[in-house]
Order: sequence, then C-alpha cells, then structure tokens
Amino acid sequence: MRLFSGHDHSGCAWYRMVLPHRELGKHGWDVTWGNGSLERGRGFTTVETAGHDVIVGQRLDKPGAAHVWRECRTGTSRIVYEQDDDVFSIGPHNFNAYRVYSQEAVRDVVAHALEVSDLVTTTTETLAQVLREYNPAVAVLPNCIPAWVCEEDRARRDRPCVGWVGGGSHGLDVGLIASPVRRFLKRFPRWQLHLIGTDYRPTFKVPAGRAVFTRWIQVNDDPDGYYRLPDFDIGLAPLTPDTFNMSKSPLKALEYGAMGIPVIASDWHPYRDYIRHGETGFLVKRDHEWLEYLGILAADEALREKMGAAARELARQFTIEGNWQRWDAAYRSLFGGAR
Repeated sequence: MRLFSGHDHSGCAWYRMVLPHRELGKHGWDVTWGNGSLERGRGFTTVETAGHDVIVGQRLDKPGAAHVWRECRTGTSRIVYEQDDDVFSIGPHNFNAYRVYSQEAVRDVVAHALEVSDLVTTTTETLAQVLREYNPAVAVLPNCIPAWVCEEDRARRDRPCVGWVGGGSHGLDVGLIASPVRRFLKRFPRWQLHLIGTDYRPTFKVPAGRAVFTRWIQVNDDPDGYYRLPDFDIGLAPLTPDTFNMSKSPLKALEYGAMGIPVIASDWHPYRDYIRHGETGFLVKRDHEWLEYLGILAADEALREKMGAAARELARQFTIEGNWQRWDAAYRSLFGGAR
C-alpha cells in the first residue's frame, strides 16, 4: 500500500502524522512525505499524490485547499482528513488560533474538506461526535507516544518540583492553578515551580528564586530533548471547562505519565476519561482541591513514586509501537479489505 502524508512541522503533525505513518513504513507501507500547507503555489499537489492508495491531509484551512483536496481522489485512491481539534469552537482567549478560525471562509474550507473526504481520523470520541456532523465516516485513533519514552529515567532537580508544560494559548488554564500553586509554595518552602514552553511566571507571582522557566523544544527537531524536559515530581494539567476543551486529548497527562510523573488535572472530559483518580493521579472537581492534592503528594514521596509508576504503566498502553495497527486497519477499511 502506498501512503502520502501531507503535514506541516507542528507538534500536531508529530503525533497525528509522523509517528503513525513512520511506524506504518516499518510494517510494509510505502510512505511519501509532503508539505501539508495547501496554499496557492505551496504545499503538495495532485502530481505528487498521484499513484498513492491513501492520501492523508491535516488542517487544510488555506484558500484553494478544498479544490486541491478534492482532486487528490482518483478512481484508485482515497483521501483521509486528519483533525485533532474542534476548530468550530475556538474562543478569543486562544488568540492565534482564533485569529484564523474565527473567519467564516476558513471554517468553510475545513467543513468542505471534512465533507468530501473518504474518511476522517481524530483523537477522541467526543471530537468524533462533532466531526460526524460533517462526515459520518470518522475513526478514533488516540494520540500515542514512542515506546522508548516510557523506559527513560527522568531528570531530577536539586529541589522537589511541581511543573507545567504548555503554549501561549493556555492563559485561562494557568489562571486556574496560579493561586493554589502560590499558596502551596508558601506552605512547602523546599519546593519550587518549573514552567516549560510559555513563561507564565508573572501570572503565578511567586518569588524569583522559587520559579524556573525553560524554553520549548520542538519535538520534531529533537524528540529526546522534548520528552526529557519535564523533570517534575508533580505535573499539573489544568483545563478550562469549555466546549473547545471537551474535545481535547489527555496528551499532557500521557507525556507526564510516560516519564513517571503523577499528575493533578482538571476533572474535565479529556483527563476524566484517562486519569485513574487516586491511582495514576488526582482529578480536581473543586478549586480548593488543587492545593489539597498538591499537599498530599508533596508530603508523601512514596505515594508520588507509586502513582508515577502506575502512570507509566498506563502510558505503556498508548505507545505507537503497540497501536499502529489502528491506523493500518482504518486506512485498509477504505478498500473493503481488498488490498
């Protein structure tokens, strides 16, 4: 089977395209890589996709993309649209994405790409329900990590550390934990805060000596460096309970768990369906529980190690080496098992 993978250089592409398609290439698929930006004069073309059995495109939201996408399908090929966010529910606080997807013309391109595809693939059943309004043929393929991550030794800081990883669109999420973390650090003077990705230290307002910031490492460029970044003893995963976040995946908890880090997360759909409360981490239902669970874990190193080990075992169920068959089956289903 010949597969064309058209994607950009984003973290989304790493999880949704690079990892699964690279693994398919190890199991008999002939994979061609292409630029997924379908802008005029850029991105892949029908000349490049010709002769492939399956053509997979991701985030096709540029003017002219719908025209190219339709023409990629031939009598012998099938087109698969990959979508890992509910782009129809992005709020203004997610400013970069909102600037793009608040445009009706852009949403129309995405909707059309969904409608004309032979198959849509996505991350969660919640998001699948949204996408099925545009196309009933949706396959849920959960985010997975490389198996080697679950075997790596986590770096340890000189002082015990609570941490968070994320980009600039998480201002509201970080706001959920700023006050509890500030109070936690006052109560536990040996502990410090480590932020990775976006520098939200001004939001937390903790003494300079108690907070550390590390810049983002692009996972596509340096997977080993990226997965080794979290050196926490406790990982935080706050999530604002809105419609957009309902469709998110539990990827942050999965990455923490793969490194043996117990997580405290919002009791919202992505984490509620993944974290085993009291076993691999804690789910926060009410605001005061952030501080409560931080205190419980900070005071009990044995509990942190036990939860971290359980979180790592759970993460081992979501390796790409153990789940690539999901992509294989989804793509082959387009041909009725004939290929």
